[in-house]
Formats: sequence, structure tokens, C-alpha cells
Amino acid sequence: MGCAIVMREMAMGSVCVLAILALVAIGPEGVAASADYARPDLLVSTHELANVLGDPTVKVLDARGPEDYAAGRIPGGISLPVEQTRYVERGIPGILAPIEDLEQLIGGLGIRPTDTMVVYGEVVGVRAARLFWTLEVLGHTKLRVLNGGMSKWAKEGRPISRGAPLLLPGRYAARADWTKYADAAYVLARNGSPDVVLLDCRSRREWTGEVASKHVRRGGRIPGARNVDWELNLTSEGGAQVLRSAQELTRLYADAGVGRDKEIVTYCRTGRRAAHTYLVLRLLGYPRIRVYDASMIEWGNRPELPIEK
Repeated sequence: MGCAIVMREMAMGSVCVLAILALVAIGPEGVAASADYARPDLLVSTHELANVLGDPTVKVLDARGPEDYAAGRIPGGISLPVEQTRYVERGIPGILAPIEDLEQLIGGLGIRPTDTMVVYGEVVGVRAARLFWTLEVLGHTKLRVLNGGMSKWAKEGRPISRGAPLLLPGRYAARADWTKYADAAYVLARNGSPDVVLLDCRSRREWTGEVASKHVRRGGRIPGARNVDWELNLTSEGGAQVLRSAQELTRLYADAGVGRDKEIVTYCRTGRRAAHTYLVLRLLGYPRIRVYDASMIEWGNRPELPIEK
């Protein structure tokens, strides 16, 4: 894994301090077998993050809700609840907010396109993953997700702060990358294509149609969709949820017929679980992945769209 070194001059003297963004495999204190991921640069361990706290070019984004943030955050953590990046469109909740709104939101937090963003949630779960995907759609390239999230950070006895850091709002200009996004028209047009794999990230019972997802009137799946429950991406380490090893995840998706040579379109109920699988496939080096943003909260409620059980 590459090592990004940021050099800063201190206010007194000309002493240079090397702040190493430790995106390398660092043994037992880092992510287990992190170097085995095809894109290990997208993940950071608690130990690695602790080494760069205070670096002004590293912005730590807390994707949890305001109450959790107020109760305790990683020092320097900026509150960006993932719900603020979503809105209601045509009665469909949880859709990606307009790009110009996201630009204003992120710029208001003092984040620049050149900053490295480290995203975390309570665990390495759907909140952090959804925010990661949102930032990738905006075209932000320097992104990391904290493996284990706030839960692992706290269990290790690392410093916790309360209150909000001082922010200097600025202007953020996105370079939107729509190759990571899919809507219903895109999915419908490519349904059945041998080059596309639709991947349902919900539970097995939701996929089969045995139970309908919440607020989804029609149970079942998009025709031809394969199923890998997003929760299978996780395991426990030191009492905290972390991502499974690269070997385990590679085998999981290979066994499900999710080929690297295909375009993968993930979906769930509202695009949060789908974003988690998106993150995992990015870590594994899949080159073409999209999230169907509206997912089954749209597809299952539009009677003209096909459903399979």
C-alpha cells in the first residue's frame, strides 16, 4: 500500500513535521491482512488514523446522527450525518441530493477537493459506506473508510472529544462521476444483459419475496438479481464489527457468480446496504460498480416495473 507523507512547517522555527498517513500494512495493530485488498488505500485502521489526527489536510467525517456525535467523537471529527446528503424526490425517500446542494453542504464544512477524507460511523456499516459512495459520485478521489468505526476506536481506549471543531467554510466544486450511479431507467434498460450483474444486498427472505421490505408494496426482487446479504461482509474483531478478510470476501462474491469482468449494479431497499456492498467490491478491485440509488423503495412501488419471486 502506498504511503502518503504530508509535510507541514510548524509555527515556531523551520522544523518540518512528517505526518504519515499510515496506509500501509502495519502488523497486529493495523487491519488484519489489509494489504490483501486490491484497493487497501480505501480503508484505514484506528491505529493508522490516530497517527494523522491534527493534520489539516485530513478531514475526519462523522456520518452518524447529531446525538451520537454530541455524545463523543474522534478528535477533529466533523459532523456530516448521511441523512443530510439525501432528500425526497417524487415521493421516494433517501435519494441522492442534487450536486449543487452537496457542494454547498461540504464546502460549508471547510472541506476542499484536495483534502483526504476519512469517513466513519458507529461501525464500518451502512452510514459510512453510503457517505463514501456519495463522495465518490461527487468525484472526490482521496477517500478512506475507518474499519471498525467509532465502536472500535472507543473500545481501544483512544481519545474521545465532545463539541464541534472550528470550521472555516469555503467553496467546494464537485466533478460528478455518474459511472457510479444508476436509476430505474438504467437498470431496466440493462436488465438481462450478459455484461451486467444485478446484486441484491438485502436479506435472503427479502430477496425471495417471502417478506417485503419496509414500505415496499411488492415483495420480490428485480428479475435475474443475485443475492449476497450485506451483513455477510462483516465479522467481529476485539468486540467490534470490521470487514472480513479479502480472501473471505473474494470467495463470497465469486461463489455468488459476481464476476469481475461484469458491470455490477447493487441495490437494496433505499441504497444504504447497497452502498456497503459497493464499498466492499471497490476494496476487492471490481472495476465497474454502480449503486441503484432508489432501489426497491422505488422499484417495488412502481407496478409497471417487473418483479420476480
